[in-house]
Amino acid sequence: MTFRRKLQTLLILLVGVSCGLLLFMSLRKASRLAFELIQEKVFTLVVSTAPRIDGDKIASLLEPSQDSTHLYEEVAAPLRETLAANNSGALPVRFLYVIRPKSDGTWEYVIDAETDPEERSRLGDPVEFNSPGEMPTLGAARVDSGYARDSFGIWLSAFAPVKDASGTPVAMLGADISAERIDSLLRRLLVGDLIAMLISLSLASALAAWLSGKVSAPLTELQEFVRKIGRGDFSSRLPPTRTDEFGELAKAINQMAEGLEERESLKGALVHYVRSQAADTKLGTTDGEEAEAPRRITVLVAELCGFGQLSSRLGGERVFALLNEYFSTMIDIVLRHHGSLEKSTDESVIAVFGATHDDPHQERLSIQAALAMQNALDRLLREWKVETNLPIFLEIGIHTGTARVRPGSAGDALDFDSVRDIIELAGAVRSAGRKLKNRLTVSATTAETVHHTFPFTPVSDDSMDFDLFRVEMPRPSMT
Repeated sequence: MTFRRKLQTLLILLVGVSCGLLLFMSLRKASRLAFELIQEKVFTLVVSTAPRIDGDKIASLLEPSQDSTHLYEEVAAPLRETLAANNSGALPVRFLYVIRPKSDGTWEYVIDAETDPEERSRLGDPVEFNSPGEMPTLGAARVDSGYARDSFGIWLSAFAPVKDASGTPVAMLGADISAERIDSLLRRLLVGDLIAMLISLSLASALAAWLSGKVSAPLTELQEFVRKIGRGDFSSRLPPTRTDEFGELAKAINQMAEGLEERESLKGALVHYVRSQAADTKLGTTDGEEAEAPRRITVLVAELCGFGQLSSRLGGERVFALLNEYFSTMIDIVLRHHGSLEKSTDESVIAVFGATHDDPHQERLSIQAALAMQNALDRLLREWKVETNLPIFLEIGIHTGTARVRPGSAGDALDFDSVRDIIELAGAVRSAGRKLKNRLTVSATTAETVHHTFPFTPVSDDSMDFDLFRVEMPRPSMT
């Protein structure tokens, strides 16, 4: 996933989580407030209505045959007035009734203010509770702590004691208030909030797409510029159009590209100088007339690792000076060990031993040159005294193979294709050594003639058709 897509997704998730949290909190608060309002209404209703009921007359209603008698209607009259005044609005009271306990622990209806014969409970009918927790306690006023749900809907009930003339509780006045309307309003509120949340997410998506594009545009430009550098276009530069962190990064990358361009120019100039002054053999074709003959040569490939981090730290001029000293030192070591240089397009130094004539000591000289190059780099790093986040070191691979040579009056000429194959194998030896964390790795064809001269250690690698050996590096002198 690209950085732009990650940023866009993160912004949308942030808005979604924020909206969801606000929606949850608002609905929870609204539900709690509605519940408290219902509790307050139904409890106030029963507490204020219970003193209006004659407890002595309630105690006189003992038989089911007394249902709908004059005494019954006299007691039910104030209940029906109260029910009629509170059975409408957002919180309608649906049932108002008087119940009392029986000797067996159950409860029975005494008065029901409902006028519909189909729904009215008659004197002596048993009271059905969904759970023991819904059953009231005679003499104790209370309101339910939660909604009760049944086939008739959603209810909240409250009870208050009905007392006789002596103050003794003889029954309980109960009221059931319907919460269907509140539940419907809360559902509509939820739907409205969800629609608002979807609209917010749509706007956030559009804003996130615009913002992520604006933020990632400089990164895309930097990415394309770095790709150009990776392709070898060191002359490219980023325009300094920004003054923020991206502008600072562009400035640092420009300095790095400038240093790389100067380093590439320096490498070309030094190799050209060495070729014109020290090399007597040309890697290419010749017009000689004599037949080609095989010649054993040894190729050394040394890559400088970790040096690129200095380009952004020291600036182009300082890096140019360090590279000048580095390449001069390495070239001098190669020449002193009777090798010749071939130009490289990356950060490696390629040296050929035995190119000008048959040299029986070329393997030993190439390894000695590699050790000298390692020690010289250690000395240079101590002299430069630069601080780095990562170590700077040389990775060296050496391989010996057979090239084709054509003698001529102007000197021997090596066939370029055959030499290139050996160079590629030496580079592969170096790459295999990198996976094994070796600093100096040689092939079996190089080690076979000097195995008594250097401390070789066999290494395991299945990527090559021949064995590889690690040369134990001597500890560099610190003086």
